Parts: sequence; C-alpha cells; structure tokens
Amino acid sequence: MIRQFLNPPNWFSAASLFCGLYAVLLSGGAKGDPTVFYQAGLFVFYAGLFDGLDGRVARLTGTGSAFGVQLDSLIDIISFGLTPSVLVYFWSLHELGPLGVFGAFFFMLCGAFRLARFNVQADGKSHTFGPGSTITITGGTLAALVMWQAGGGDGVVLEPTHFFVATVGMGLLMVSNIPYRTGKSLRRNVRTFAGIVLVAGLFIFLGVRYDISTVLVSFGSLAVLSGPLELVFGYPSRRRGRLRAGGVGDEPAQAGD
Repeated sequence: MIRQFLNPPNWFSAASLFCGLYAVLLSGGAKGDPTVFYQAGLFVFYAGLFDGLDGRVARLTGTGSAFGVQLDSLIDIISFGLTPSVLVYFWSLHELGPLGVFGAFFFMLCGAFRLARFNVQADGKSHTFGPGSTITITGGTLAALVMWQAGGGDGVVLEPTHFFVATVGMGLLMVSNIPYRTGKSLRRNVRTFAGIVLVAGLFIFLGVRYDISTVLVSFGSLAVLSGPLELVFGYPSRRRGRLRAGGVGDEPAQAGD
C-alpha cells in the first residue's frame, strides 16, 4: 500500500479528492455567501484539472495500475458527484424542501451509475464514442452553474426550479444511451491541432474579457449538450449514408445470404 501512496499519478488523484472535499466544506459553511460558493465552484474546476492530469502522468511515467483506475473512479464520484450535488443543494435546491433533497441525490446517484456502467463495460480498447455524458464534465458543469450564479450570472437569475430541472436533466444525460464523443475521436492532424489552439485561445480571451465562471458554464453546457445536439443534427447525414449503402428509408440494408 505504501507503494501506491508513492505512485505519482495517485498524487494528482488525491489532489482532485482534496479539492472536492474542500469545496464541500466551503459550501456547507457558506450560509448563503456568494463569494464562498464562487470559491467552492472554482475548487471543483481545480479538481477537474487534477483529474485530467493523473492519467497523463501515468502514461508519461509508465506507472499506471489497476489500483489507480479504481481509485480514480472512487474519487470521481466524490469530486464530481457528491460535491456538485452539495453545492447546488446549499445554493438553491434547499428552498424546495424534500424535492430539493431528491434532486441533489438523483444527480449523485446517476453519477454513480454512470461510473459503474463505464467500469463494467471497459475493455481496455479505445472508443470514439461512449454512452452518456461523463461525470467529470457533467459534475463540473453543474458546479460551474452555481459558480456563475454566485458571481452574478451576468444579470440572469435562476430560480430553484430552474436548478432542479438542470440538475435532474444532467443526471439523466449521464445514464442515457446517447453517444458522446471521446478524446479518441479527435484525429491527430494539423486541423485538429489548429482547432484546439483556437478553442484554447478563445477560452483565454473570454476568461480575460468576462468572468471565468461565464466561460466555464458556457463550454461545459456545450459539452453536456453535444451528445443530444449531434444525435439530432447528425441524423439526416446518417440517414443519407444508409440510403447510399442500399437501405430503404430508416431501415438498415439487408445482407444477402
């Protein structure tokens, strides 16, 4: 066990766990102070950064392990399942009484189901699509939504019912079968690199021009909704592809004997 404590990737996983726990402690004692909730949301963002680094460190150092994979999942349910649920509850959902408790619990439960499904279906292969929105992106977006409102929300005020719908809706997206693109779907070419640089530049510009919470909630919402949007707007092209392949209408082409 000492060896696992000394394993570099696990340090980043532990840092993600600390950020998630600290965000919970902040929000629990915030007593409605928007500044504290803003800080708590920022710590969830830091948790996401550390969560994204542990796997890369494991690959760079060749120190990845099955223990690290399981540790990462356990920490994800806390930093991106429990923590956002606590944030949104203390910020807004508590005003709905038992319904607010249900909303916070439902989101965390869906996050746990999402991770369990991923762990069971993991086969060690690279896939360009995966079912449901990831808990990291979805939980980070929910926390960013609280952070954005705590920072003023650019003049937009969300009521507790709005938060309830958003919380339950994002929970459902995590356990849905809607295909979401993974990092493996990105082609390693000049166009992809240029796109990443452009998005990163836009992120920095918006972060300087506007509040960072506005940037986080905008990009996070786009990522969470990317699956349904691609499912809807990509349907005509998929249908045309089936027609070119010899299908009729929406039915798949039948193979000969």
